[in-house]
Amino acid sequence: EFVLLRTARTATLPESMHQEEEFDMITLKAEKRNPNVKAKKLRREGYVTGILSGKEMKEPVALQFNGAEAAKFIKANKEGTQVYLDIEGEKVDALGKKILTIIQLEKQLMALDFQALVAGEKVSTTVAVKLEHTDMVQGIVEQEMEEIHYKADPSNLLDTIVIDFNGYPADVRDIHVKDLPIPEGKHVHFITPEDAVVVHIGEYEAAPEEDEDAEGAEAEAK
Repeated sequence: EFVLLRTARTATLPESMHQEEEFDMITLKAEKRNPNVKAKKLRREGYVTGILSGKEMKEPVALQFNGAEAAKFIKANKEGTQVYLDIEGEKVDALGKKILTIIQLEKQLMALDFQALVAGEKVSTTVAVKLEHTDMVQGIVEQEMEEIHYKADPSNLLDTIVIDFNGYPADVRDIHVKDLPIPEGKHVHFITPEDAVVVHIGEYEAAPEEDEDAEGAEAEAK
């Protein structure tokens, strides 16, 4: 159960940000935060604070999240995750921009910041790169980049880029950003330079050759 706190100053969300759920996407419940209640007090009461901002919004909306639900979301997701925010019954298509900030000593959750998404409006974000079946590679796999910066509209946002080495050409030694497999039908613009190396496959070191003279001398000594 969420304790509803009515804000002294309400912010109306643009109609274009209210999205109908057409596919299975994460939904995170939130409440508009009372600006008269300090964040420190809310955290003591078990809430995580956050902000929803967007180009079509007149002003950012201060939010608060149930601490347990926020912790589950943070554990299962990362920056760049697309999510529906259920703000007191209003659903907003949003992008996780700052998933987690901590106080170094207390390890306390501090903020969940989101950007409201608008159909057709491109946003800058990151996507994780995951490697699969690296044990099938004839060489040493060195991942140079674990995430890629890119720009896309909401319908083309990526969850994860997977490089599957099962059946990957054996003669490939470098995989660049421009070589990354993008899901069919998705259109993105890479911000990370396309010639940047994401994965390098190094050669195994050759075993040192035995010294025949040394072997002969050792045999004579025996």
